[in-house]
Amino acid sequence: MQHPFVLKLTLAAHAANDDASSKAPTVLDPRKEKVIALHRTGMSRRKIIEATGETEHYVRQAIKGVPVDKKLPTSPFELAVAQCYPIAIRGTGIKDYQFRAVMNECYGLEWDAEKSKYKGRCTADQLKRVRERIRDRAEAEGQSAIFVMDWINGDNPVESNTVITQCASNLQDAIQEAVDEFMRVSGIQHVEEGVDLTLARRKQRFAARQHILKLAVKGFSMEPVGRLQERALDQVNQLAGTPDVPGVSVSVIKLHHPEPKGSDAFLDYCEGQGWLHPDHYPEVELAISAAGY
Repeated sequence: MQHPFVLKLTLAAHAANDDASSKAPTVLDPRKEKVIALHRTGMSRRKIIEATGETEHYVRQAIKGVPVDKKLPTSPFELAVAQCYPIAIRGTGIKDYQFRAVMNECYGLEWDAEKSKYKGRCTADQLKRVRERIRDRAEAEGQSAIFVMDWINGDNPVESNTVITQCASNLQDAIQEAVDEFMRVSGIQHVEEGVDLTLARRKQRFAARQHILKLAVKGFSMEPVGRLQERALDQVNQLAGTPDVPGVSVSVIKLHHPEPKGSDAFLDYCEGQGWLHPDHYPEVELAISAAGY
């Protein structure tokens, strides 16, 4: 008696079939693949949207659950972002001097022989780019990056802002009073024919305010105060018909301070000025220590 043919599928056969199906390549949508590739580099969601033209909803769904590749920072830019980010997202934020200290550490310093101090090599554009990257990363991670001006008191931020605003208001009032007093005493009263007196007084008031600030506020003008006074007195003497009257003599000496090479910058500076010979270092250091410094 013949038996009907029966096909029997063994477990081994099932396993082989399953393996074959699991090894089939997964084809990603090119759009999604591009979004994920940018996300893995650490690019923020906003930047990905700008680069691809996709909607925010599409980008969110595409990168959901996809980890960012962790790469050790190598460039000064990446190092600065990595070091400043955890400080910036704290509740107290990162102070400007802290931020610049990290930037100087990452980008390096160079010696300013004229001003006798070190200055950072990082540019204003690099400072801006690092801040922007930190803000973008914070936004992408649901954090808030705070860059704090040095004058703000972190324990009482609102009070410190109120006080400094009042100080500025008081200073503005004082400057205005000074300008008003100048115009009362020395304001233009007569002009030549064809000249608008109102315009001339308005221009004089503005120029007087600027000159007062240049004389009173250090760093307000790039021109040294002594040079400014010398130039003003020269014009005054010419207008008064006494050009030969001796004015303020200002000699501008461009100093050169060599970069400190030893462990004691003060002694290096003294040596650079010719005040101290290296043979005297031990006794000077002893005297400084004895004085309690």
